[in-house]
Amino acid sequence: MFALHYTPVKTPTEKNKIFGLQVAVLDWLKAWFRHGTPEKFHMLVSEAAGQTEIEEAAKNAGLDPARLAILDARRTRENLLPFDVIFRADPDPKNLLWQRQRLEGHDFAFCGLAHAISGIEGGAVLEQYCLAPSNAADAIICPSNAVASAIRAFWSNYADYLRARFGAAFKCPVELPVIPLGIDTDKFTARVSPEKRAAQRRHLGLIEQDIVLLWVGRLSHAIKAHPLAMFQAAERAAELTGASVRLVMQGYFVPKEAEQQFKKLAQDVCKKAKVIFVASGDPRFPDGLWAAGDIFLSLIDNMQESFGLTPIEAMAAGLPRVVSDWDGYRDSVQNGEDGFLVRSLTPPPGTGHELAELVLQGREIYGGFLAKTALCTAIDVEMAAEALKSLIEDKNKRASMGEKARERARATYDWRHIIPAYEALWKERAKKRAPNRKPIHWPLIPDPFAMYAAYPSAALKESDRLHVALSAEKIRLLLSHDINVFGLDMMIEPENITRLINYLSAQQGATIADILRRFPGGTQLWRTLGWLIKLGVLRLS
Repeated sequence: MFALHYTPVKTPTEKNKIFGLQVAVLDWLKAWFRHGTPEKFHMLVSEAAGQTEIEEAAKNAGLDPARLAILDARRTRENLLPFDVIFRADPDPKNLLWQRQRLEGHDFAFCGLAHAISGIEGGAVLEQYCLAPSNAADAIICPSNAVASAIRAFWSNYADYLRARFGAAFKCPVELPVIPLGIDTDKFTARVSPEKRAAQRRHLGLIEQDIVLLWVGRLSHAIKAHPLAMFQAAERAAELTGASVRLVMQGYFVPKEAEQQFKKLAQDVCKKAKVIFVASGDPRFPDGLWAAGDIFLSLIDNMQESFGLTPIEAMAAGLPRVVSDWDGYRDSVQNGEDGFLVRSLTPPPGTGHELAELVLQGREIYGGFLAKTALCTAIDVEMAAEALKSLIEDKNKRASMGEKARERARATYDWRHIIPAYEALWKERAKKRAPNRKPIHWPLIPDPFAMYAAYPSAALKESDRLHVALSAEKIRLLLSHDINVFGLDMMIEPENITRLINYLSAQQGATIADILRRFPGGTQLWRTLGWLIKLGVLRLS
């Protein structure tokens, strides 16, 4: 049995902005509700906002509410114990690798999903798999082979550090299976038709002879793609073909001042080609601009990108693609068959430590680090222009490549194929799990009575003798105050507390050793005794 551990998705504060992670996680969730096989979809949440998002996603997916089971993720023993696999739709294991250590003989496999992994925050997430008690049953699903390679490189580098620091060999045991993200291909098929193409081009002031190179996504040189290569490729294609080339870029600018920078650069570079910017959420284009496009152009150069949903969406819309040979982009393109890959180049390994230090020293935030790294990444503009030329000059080639892309999207990237792959992986992970034999306590937050043992005068011991010091009426009065009983979830069951007090009253006291023999609870019983002594209900004889 498996469960989804869910954290509310961070959403943009400004209208018409969409975070890639937000789309990826919520689309995955809705796809699981549509194509998943469980009789009950078990969801582990710890925030009300998370429950609201889940219920909304289930409603949008048409899931019968009776199939939704929402559990409190904070109650480890009660709600994590039944599951063989716990999945998160991001790579952050939170505290789950430590929490399972407390399940006394039971172990679940943890499975995460990698998205963007760059930057110091991404590194902090990947570090957990090296320092926390991960094992060979655990996995991070990677949407592309490039992401899997990047994570392996991080873990290899971290193993080198551990060897240098502690003299011990280490290899992270977590596996990195590759399963791409998916899309609803039917939705994109419905977004393209001759009528929609005519309407969208009319709104853009275009005629049928215009060749539209379409970009969809954030307009940011820092955290998405520097636009220069696309401007240059569009201009060069217009020079080579003499065609009326229009580069239509739909998205939103990040930061706001990028709008002026993009437009000024486009004005200076593009003399024959024309660049048109369209805002995300433009009411004239409720279905986007997929129908208006002839060729999808995306020359990504940023390490924040890991897979790329828009090239997959372009496939489903029936567009041939000219994209950079970069990370997960390359996985979706059969070069020369349903699109073209454009060569990308970076400086060699070992030449970027000063870039990483920009973040470490606080001289740059994450976006600045990405931007300066991308500024050293080159895209072969002439190669891109030649690919565009071959498509611009051959309408039949555009149509053939676009149809091949559409067919491959349906056969490979539709959620109806992707979700079963996830569930098959979970079943395989479940078979690899092994029961915990020796609990490992999280050293970051150790037992407070152990770490702070030097603080009190003494600690309770089994030879101490206790007796009841208050009348039943006074005990009831103390227990009627919330300020005295808010920690009952850490104590033995209320009925056993009553039994304990009655037993000590009847016996006129007993040693803690005797109490431990007669009453269940273990560590809970020790804490209960400390609490009852604090209230004055019990007293050391």
